Amino acid sequence: MSESREPPNSHSHVAVLGGRVAVTSDDNSGVMLVIPTLNEEEAIRPLLEEASSLFPRIVVVDGHSSDRTREIAQSLGATVILQEFGPGKGCGVRTAMKFFLSQAAEIMSIIDGDGTNIPKDLMPLIEAVKAGDAEIVMGSRMRRKRDPESMNWITIASNRVVSYLLSVRYGGSFTDIQTGYWMFSRKAVERLLPGLHSTRFEVELEIFAKARSCGLVLKELPVSFRGRLGRTKFSFGLRMRNLYFAFKYILSLSTPD
Repeated sequence: MSESREPPNSHSHVAVLGGRVAVTSDDNSGVMLVIPTLNEEEAIRPLLEEASSLFPRIVVVDGHSSDRTREIAQSLGATVILQEFGPGKGCGVRTAMKFFLSQAAEIMSIIDGDGTNIPKDLMPLIEAVKAGDAEIVMGSRMRRKRDPESMNWITIASNRVVSYLLSVRYGGSFTDIQTGYWMFSRKAVERLLPGLHSTRFEVELEIFAKARSCGLVLKELPVSFRGRLGRTKFSFGLRMRNLYFAFKYILSLSTPD
């Protein structure tokens, strides 16, 4: 369900943001930046203002927020759609992929809507896909200095262990499989979407496992990470759910369905 129309394609995109005009360059005209959200009214305005100078096509996939997230995003010129399939980030990512394939765009970028991910850090990821170096590029928060309070030691330790074990299982040497920074070629989205079933934060694990299993080329590049704005959605219960799915994919003896 779309709540606003995407502006028609043009060689540049002008948006009025907080009283100033931001004009984006032509370089990313084929890139769609997607931001899944759920009650991110505190973070969405500064994030969109930051991203607007880099991306002419920004889509907010909202998980039926009860706050002003959609209202703020629409007021800043973003395309806003409501996620399908149910609640949770996985449903938001799948909705984003479905919408992306209905549009004339060649690269889909995803970042989190809580302000932790930095839009300008996506530029090297975009260039890697454009150059044909990879069909999927992930941003590793482990390979660059992070804000001191952005990740606690439990998150860092569990992510390192899961990333190492999944790398051993599916090949490669990846350090941050549970990252929020993702870049996909159109071919990658077409290959992945029919087989994705995740509903919540385990979606990154499923994308990685299925991408490696179907022969898509993945690459990892360093990105920065900062403290979030607003309350985290990643509860203890969801962390345990993620660990369950991580070991499900690690112990899988066959290609994931």
